[in-house]
Amino acid sequence: MTASAGVTSFAPSFLLPHLAVFKVFQPQVKQTQLHETRLKFFWSPTIPIEMKLSVIIPTLNEGKYIKSTLQSLAKQTYRDFELIVKDGMSTDNTVDIANEYADLAISEKDVSIGDARNQGARRASGDVLAFLDADTSLDKNALELIVEDFDNHDIVLLLPKYGPREEDTRLLPRTKKQISRFLIGFENFWRMYVDKFCGGMFMPVDSSTFKRIGGFDRRLRCCEDIEISYRLRKVGKVLNDYRIKAYFSIRRFILSGYVKTLRNYGLNALRMHLHLLQPMFESFR
Repeated sequence: MTASAGVTSFAPSFLLPHLAVFKVFQPQVKQTQLHETRLKFFWSPTIPIEMKLSVIIPTLNEGKYIKSTLQSLAKQTYRDFELIVKDGMSTDNTVDIANEYADLAISEKDVSIGDARNQGARRASGDVLAFLDADTSLDKNALELIVEDFDNHDIVLLLPKYGPREEDTRLLPRTKKQISRFLIGFENFWRMYVDKFCGGMFMPVDSSTFKRIGGFDRRLRCCEDIEISYRLRKVGKVLNDYRIKAYFSIRRFILSGYVKTLRNYGLNALRMHLHLLQPMFESFR
């Protein structure tokens, strides 16, 4: 019995349609050839929308992971977007890889991942800012759906559905694979029905609203995505669109262990809510 089946077997019948969100989608990952051409502004003739999108990727020594992310962007059906990679002085080949794809790749010092995202946003020209982690891949229609949602709804923040990258789960023991999918499925459920906040792995926001509220809190080492979600909720509407799927790396759980990683995130979330300084945990960046 899977984690989702275990949940639904004890639930009242009227809740069963809602608990379907526990079924974490299965990522479809295919090997692709390296695209030699850099991503540039292109107009999609099938989408008559005059909205531009800025994809901003903060990086720090992500050479092992960023290529898959960039390749997923190269396959997007919506092409009227700019790609900005804001690097934090990496010592590996991250910037070299980014330069093959990005419209702008800059490597400057930052104090946190929120600070890196803010620096990228200051250089962005899009109506919508889509913050994407360097180890997160997207379905090919993700950007098209984002533009559709922001064009059709008066929203400031869009919540996609998250799932684990197949590269991380492929070799995991069955028990750990089930735990990972249950935890991610539970978080998707929580975001849909309990507490609407967006994960920093992939966060589309309205550009003007983001700048008006001052962007991310650069002092936070963790949970900066939750904190800014709460501020965005106060000034505008939030939309869940689980047609949009993002597959993020669970390498932190694998490398540091589930208990330690959850404990670190939990402690930092508590400190965020209490407005206390957060210690720097190596697993976060």
